[in-house]
Amino acid sequence: MPKFKGKTTSRGEWNEENMKRAIQDVLDRKMSERAATERYEIPRTSLKGRVKAVKQGQQIILKPILGRFQQTFTLEYERQLCQHVIDFDNRLMSLTRSEFLRFAYDLAEKSNIDHRFNTEKRMARKDFFLAFKKRSPDLALITPEATSLMRAAGFNKPQADRFFDLLSKLQEHFGFQTSQIYNADETRVSTVHKNDKVLSVKRKKAGWKTHISRKRS
Repeated sequence: MPKFKGKTTSRGEWNEENMKRAIQDVLDRKMSERAATERYEIPRTSLKGRVKAVKQGQQIILKPILGRFQQTFTLEYERQLCQHVIDFDNRLMSLTRSEFLRFAYDLAEKSNIDHRFNTEKRMARKDFFLAFKKRSPDLALITPEATSLMRAAGFNKPQADRFFDLLSKLQEHFGFQTSQIYNADETRVSTVHKNDKVLSVKRKKAGWKTHISRKRS
């Protein structure tokens, strides 16, 4: 009986030039992906992912990547992730860790980036979050002070000026003293719920951060 001949290419041992030729042959329709992997002795999954990326106009890496814990995103992608977190934080809609991990997973999927995220939960993993936070020293995971949407929307200069204009008119009309002004807006009925920890920009003064309460999917 003839001896069985196993795969000759181990993980990460393929040639960069062979990968380049295989991609070009597939794009030129000179051969199929399967035929190209056999001819140039390269992994089919690696070829398939790079061919798809080229068709979508994305930048690809030809060199084989070894190691179990490779960084998923480039520095440019991580900069975009960080800016996304900051933008939502500035809008008082800071992302929880779970929301951020779902966003990172969606970004990798839509950008056709190889990853080792959890495909069942459609989320990035805990080790990615810890590494990302370590590479982003300006971000921190904090427990925000809850606030309602109406309060957040009303806390701006035009609304504050309108309030004090009305207060001045009432004080001139009725002539009441400062000691007669009472704060009666606090009740035992809360319109907000306790928030989870969120990603936020580090501040010199902690404890002031507010966060809009919203229903989470």
